[in-house]
Amino acid sequence: MLLEGQLITETPIYRGNARKTLFTRDGDGTQRLISLAGEISGTAQSLMDAFMGQSRDGKNIGLLHRLWLRLYGSPMPKGLIAHVDCRLQEASYPRSRFFDLRMGLKLDEDRWAAEANANYKMETAFRNATFNITIAIDDATLQKGDNAARLYYVLQELREGRFWFGAGKSKGLGRCRLEAQLPFSAPTAPPPVHPGANHLRLTLTFDSLNPVLVGWNWGKVDPEVPAFTAIEGRLLVNAMRDLPDPIRKRLEMVIGGPILGPEDWKRKLAEYLPRILAVWLQERSTGEMESWMLRASALAKLSKGKYPLSKKVIEAVQPLCERPFPTKEAIETALKEALGDKANMGKRIFEVIEHQRQAGRQLDHEAWLSVANSLGVDPALEDRLAAQINDEAALTETLAKACSQVMPRLYLQVDQQITLLQSDAWVDVEIATREEHLRIKTLLLEGKIRESQWDDRSQPPEGVNPAAWRSFLDEHSRVRYQHMLHPANLRKSIANDRNFIAFLRHHRERVRQELAQPYHIDFRAGGPFNREVSRKYGKPYDTMFMRMLSWTPSTREEGMWEIYIPGSTIKGAFRRRASQVLKTLWGESAQTTRILNRLFGTQGQRGGILFSDAYLMDPQDPRQAWCSMDGVKMDPQTARPIETAKHDYLFAYGGQLVFRLQVDVLDITEADLEALSLLVHLLQDFERGDIPLGGEKTSGFGWVNAKATETVWLTATPNGITRKLFGDRALTREGIWHRLILKDQPTAGGLSLIAPITTQKAAQTPPRTTAGFISHRSFGGYCGTLAVEAEVLTPLHVRESGEPSFRTQLDGGPVNGWDFFSMAPPEAAMRPETKCYALPSRSIKGMLRHLYAIASDSRGPSPDVSRLNPVDTLFGWVGTGPNQALMGRLAFGFGLFEAPELAWFKVPYPYTGWVHSEGQWKHTASRAVPMLLINKTWRLFPHAPLAPFVQQLFDFWPDTVQTSYCRAILPGGRARFTIRFWNLEEQELQRLVWCVGLEPGLAHKLGLHRYVGFGSLRLHLLPESFLIRWDDRYSGQSDEGWRLPLRFEDWLNPKGVAYYAELQRALDAKSL
Repeated sequence: MLLEGQLITETPIYRGNARKTLFTRDGDGTQRLISLAGEISGTAQSLMDAFMGQSRDGKNIGLLHRLWLRLYGSPMPKGLIAHVDCRLQEASYPRSRFFDLRMGLKLDEDRWAAEANANYKMETAFRNATFNITIAIDDATLQKGDNAARLYYVLQELREGRFWFGAGKSKGLGRCRLEAQLPFSAPTAPPPVHPGANHLRLTLTFDSLNPVLVGWNWGKVDPEVPAFTAIEGRLLVNAMRDLPDPIRKRLEMVIGGPILGPEDWKRKLAEYLPRILAVWLQERSTGEMESWMLRASALAKLSKGKYPLSKKVIEAVQPLCERPFPTKEAIETALKEALGDKANMGKRIFEVIEHQRQAGRQLDHEAWLSVANSLGVDPALEDRLAAQINDEAALTETLAKACSQVMPRLYLQVDQQITLLQSDAWVDVEIATREEHLRIKTLLLEGKIRESQWDDRSQPPEGVNPAAWRSFLDEHSRVRYQHMLHPANLRKSIANDRNFIAFLRHHRERVRQELAQPYHIDFRAGGPFNREVSRKYGKPYDTMFMRMLSWTPSTREEGMWEIYIPGSTIKGAFRRRASQVLKTLWGESAQTTRILNRLFGTQGQRGGILFSDAYLMDPQDPRQAWCSMDGVKMDPQTARPIETAKHDYLFAYGGQLVFRLQVDVLDITEADLEALSLLVHLLQDFERGDIPLGGEKTSGFGWVNAKATETVWLTATPNGITRKLFGDRALTREGIWHRLILKDQPTAGGLSLIAPITTQKAAQTPPRTTAGFISHRSFGGYCGTLAVEAEVLTPLHVRESGEPSFRTQLDGGPVNGWDFFSMAPPEAAMRPETKCYALPSRSIKGMLRHLYAIASDSRGPSPDVSRLNPVDTLFGWVGTGPNQALMGRLAFGFGLFEAPELAWFKVPYPYTGWVHSEGQWKHTASRAVPMLLINKTWRLFPHAPLAPFVQQLFDFWPDTVQTSYCRAILPGGRARFTIRFWNLEEQELQRLVWCVGLEPGLAHKLGLHRYVGFGSLRLHLLPESFLIRWDDRYSGQSDEGWRLPLRFEDWLNPKGVAYYAELQRALDAKSL
């Protein structure tokens, strides 16, 4: 019996050697075909998944055998399944036969930053791809006992999507679903199931009302790479998605080769694009045409004979002669109009009209509309083009004028693609290394490397780099020379290296094309006096959201980019939180290690939890769904931005962006209840927003509040473990399972197993590393949250990110009107009418970091991670070299305003000569702007009312270009945000509280135009601020039981504040 069906990859899937990147190819790899192994065979594949079989040592058995054993507690009958064949459907291959590249990195436990040389890369088959699967079943064995019933429910597990294949199952990979009509019906009575078999599936969702940014690894520009290097024109053409596919393909043929330089290639594009459009339109408009024509000779015959037409009729019809009409109806109408009251004579004339069929051209309406809509040119040109359809030169000239309006946009894409050539230099390093290894393998195949050389690291073969030779020998240190020379294996290894090089190049091209799309380009100032803000001066955002290629059938036979959060990111976040909690409560004990390994796995032991990727429930228009934020490092001495340190982000925000993920736990036993109880606590933390996902955590990203929308429990026995997990809830029978489904449970998916995590005594001091800095590996010292309210004292303006919301043109040039920062898209046309105004988290963080640097006297730069100054050790630090980064121990949220009052202001510049002194503004002859410096190192802006030359306007009414027009939040506006902190020493917390709350009469400065009176605000610590008592945090108490109120007056201690007197004077707000 043959069972034929389709295996759908609900998540990406990877099958390959753990040390390699490529998905394992069939045969010698030259055809780049892939399949899922039917049977475990060979040394290389003995550790990989297959449907059937067993490795020689018995440690790896086929997945169907394993599933059978799990469900029924006994091995699958020998020979029941004779053969499995599972090959990727031809329709699911992209043209290149390469797939997606998934990358990840490992975070150092102490620094909470990337660990050098610990990243991974793997080529994953697309999500939603289809494999054709054939399962050969032995009929005789199937009829024995209850084999048919048992096999039915094994296959039913595949049909329900409870089956994983390949590597990375606990990190979001490998989940498959079978679509097939089973050749035998469901049994009348289900077979007995092993009592220990069960399956818990939790579906979790979270929105982006707390901003999320899981950064993509691509697009990092290396300023050391030359600005222009060799590139092929086809890459530039492929990035122009505005062009219809046929036009793009023809352009590739004409100008797709190596280019001499950007400007030369742009000139060719402007020359060839209209010509190719003209030729293509003519081809689409060519075909067999019908025409109806009145010949002059035929009309002349009608004026003669026995019954001639009158001279008046002949003269009326004469202008219609020799004119082709496209339809019979058209010429009939023309005749009636020409004859008027003599229309009855038209019948005789119509009898002599010629009906012809011949090749000709008539402008194809649909073809022209596809060009006009794709390029954005005027569709109304259709009539003019129709008249010129037979004249290629005239057609080209008209199209050239039309294209001239869109060429700047295409030129912008060219410039951005060339800029991206400076990015991702690691790919070139990887390719160079693999090319060296390929050279060595070729020499081995040709017999040009002797065995004596193989054992000598100091004798590289001729033409081989010595470092590459040593690297190659290190990677193959366990392979004997004779085994290395096996011709078939060597040829396949060479093919794999060639595929790897081609794959990296191809994927980088795809990524660059995606990065160069207009909605991924930031807005930058340019043009005369930097007054024009446009994407044409921009570049791809420094940090964009993670995306992958998933399968979607299309005319271009390519994958579609899809936003997602990798399961590895989610698993890593849960594991880190679990590790921090257990090491806080139990220390670095054997019990801690055992529980962590049971839940999350370790080398040689698969974890008990399978985390899926998180996918958007409703993918949004990328122009509308994503918000932007700028960050720029300020020179502490001048308070001017350091342009080379500018960083911008494109992040997810809003209730409409909802992610969904699954968490699966299989075969829970009594021994797992302790570990499962920890999982319940972790789920509660995830609901509270205490498990951050992604990057920029210290800038408020990733602290999402999840909720369990569905819990599905399948078990062989309705009692026992079920009662401990769910109490006395009733289960229903479904096949071999007893099933419980819970919807929208308020806490941890309805799991009632919440055993307290007890401790003798949590650490009272922060953990430290041998290098001397405070570690993130566990919690200690002071941890908690500061709830803060910002009160605006003078008009406050923080410039919106992206392009200005308002702009106009005066004689002197463009004038921009900048609104206050809001959680909104960077493109003005995409912003909502009602904006969510906010203090950017990075602005708050930068303001307080600057003040903390003064208060802690952090003058000198930190030379390395073991010698950090006080502000770097608390707020975080990034140095140069491997493992020279440390995440901060503070996380700043966005300060959201509620119904603030705003007004327009006109601020002329420059404002040299104006000084606020003795309580009033004065204009002096000096052209220098005085600076208030603390210890000649840190600049602060004194508080002052608005300067007299600043004007408040009723609306955006510009009258001069030499002025800044901005919309500011007026005094009285209030915004709330939080500052999470952990592992602080007492003096650090005292100093932080002082820097946040200050003392009566003091205030902060934030935003633009601070010198002329803008940006004064006061921060108030709210009663919701608290410290965490870790001894009670997981003891089962309510929130009030483990939250210790943090009162401002209890922690206000200026003794640890450096330059206290100078700060008192500089921050004095009494003048307001």
